[in-house]
Amino acid sequence: MESIATGVSNLLAALNADAAKELRIAQNNQRFKNAVIRTWPENPDVAAYLLAHVNALYVAKDKAPRKGRGKDKDPVVLGVYLDNSHARSEINARRELLKLALAQEGMHVDEVRDHPAMYDMKDRHLYPNAVERTANFFGQTPPDDPFCRRAKPAEGSRAGADQSDLLEILKRAFCLSFPDIEHAWAVLEKVEGAALTEARFNKNASHSAQRYRCHLYVDAAHLEGVRKIIARFGDTVASRAKRLRLLICEICVHPSPEALHGRQAFPRSGRPEPLGDLDLQELRSESARVAAEVRAKVRGRARSSF
Repeated sequence: MESIATGVSNLLAALNADAAKELRIAQNNQRFKNAVIRTWPENPDVAAYLLAHVNALYVAKDKAPRKGRGKDKDPVVLGVYLDNSHARSEINARRELLKLALAQEGMHVDEVRDHPAMYDMKDRHLYPNAVERTANFFGQTPPDDPFCRRAKPAEGSRAGADQSDLLEILKRAFCLSFPDIEHAWAVLEKVEGAALTEARFNKNASHSAQRYRCHLYVDAAHLEGVRKIIARFGDTVASRAKRLRLLICEICVHPSPEALHGRQAFPRSGRPEPLGDLDLQELRSESARVAAEVRAKVRGRARSSF
């Protein structure tokens, strides 16, 4: 019995040039759809949102002259036209993961490029079912960005909004702030606890103007390294978060108390894990105690060196 791949190859060979081209385009469209779903498995609504804003795809060789190793090889590029800036940012943040998912679907490309859809192209929708699903999900009003959705403030909520949603936006801001997504994960994976607390001094300020302090709890072994990274990239993270409608006025890095050891606030697959019922005031006191112990050890080592 022949494999599916062999059967498709034989079918393509039997078709005329135009029909074969149409079939290849349909295959690539389906592979891209499957790859997007693979890349955002923790949130199908985000995958649907991205697909709803895809206007066109192309696969082509980049024949631009280049120097150095591989100059004689033309890389294969997958171009994606999108009519939404947030969708473009999300594609860009997980570009390498998307490329891997495409390879798993049998579509091997050297680079994924996103482009803004212009003029009449915005009226085209490559995945109309995703558009319908997104419209149904958000209701009949214009679709809002699922990355930036905020839950209605829950009674007694510490930050006035669902922490998991806010931390998801913060995670995206980190991914958009570093040259390589793996650099962002090198920081996020060291965060054992995370919380956003309100820092709004004007009680009459609108919900969209709500400002937050970000508290990250990190194991003492990685504390100084993460603090140095936040000192360098913290403003960039806050800037990226602002574009996603999350206003951060300060990012504080604390040593993790014992209650948080072994936890992971930002798992690679799945939504961020907020601190939940843990009392932040108690955590701060415990964190201050741990910080004092760390400082005492550092001073002790300094004295012993003389």
